[in-house]
Amino acid sequence: MEAGGAAGGAGGAWGALEARQAAIVLWARQLGALERLGQLERARGGGAPEGLEGPAPLPEGAGEKGAEVWAELVERGVEGFRMVLAPPEYYQRPLEFRMGVVGAASVDHLCKSIVMENTRAPEELQGCEDPTYSKYYMVIVQYTAKLNAEKLKSFVHGLAGGRLPKKKINMRLVSEEVNDRLTGFAHNAVTPMACATRIPLIISHKIPALSPDFFWLGSGEVDLKVGFSAAKFIEVYQPYVADCTND
Repeated sequence: MEAGGAAGGAGGAWGALEARQAAIVLWARQLGALERLGQLERARGGGAPEGLEGPAPLPEGAGEKGAEVWAELVERGVEGFRMVLAPPEYYQRPLEFRMGVVGAASVDHLCKSIVMENTRAPEELQGCEDPTYSKYYMVIVQYTAKLNAEKLKSFVHGLAGGRLPKKKINMRLVSEEVNDRLTGFAHNAVTPMACATRIPLIISHKIPALSPDFFWLGSGEVDLKVGFSAAKFIEVYQPYVADCTND
């Protein structure tokens, strides 16, 4: 009886989650439709319809993962973000092409999120609940910069405050299987927003120093990109800011 009740509860929770995801997609797309209507009205000289203030719409063609990212940014008050749907050849083209697709200020404003694992973590350190003592970290770096494993190792060592000797730290990119399990996102779609696991965040110190202050990341789907202010992102998501790339 107890097992049946648990299964029923799990089924109900899953159904509720699916219903919420469907509602998010509908909400985002309705906003997009309203925004497009507003653009038409403004083009005709009729002014903006009432009630259009708010976040940028979810691009037409985005799916459920993108809608979840969009909804989290709205819920957490990340103002001024933009989403762009990229063409299928986006990752086969050079950074200059990608910069033009999203409207980035430079190739240095194009960034990525990668999940790193401490492959020498002690037996008791398997999760990432404590951001100062974690087996996994999501690191945000520019495409034009190269992650420096030794700098990252030293930073993680400092976070642990003596609980993790350097010989017990070896930071490496996680496998595709671990990435999918921890984030819920495929390769080239990884992002901190709406992530399946709350993985501690580290952002390269070069990103908040960018001018203008507006960088781009993946957005839950391979062809969907999101841009926002680094200052606002840091305020809301509170990542560690670290020197973790080559000079």
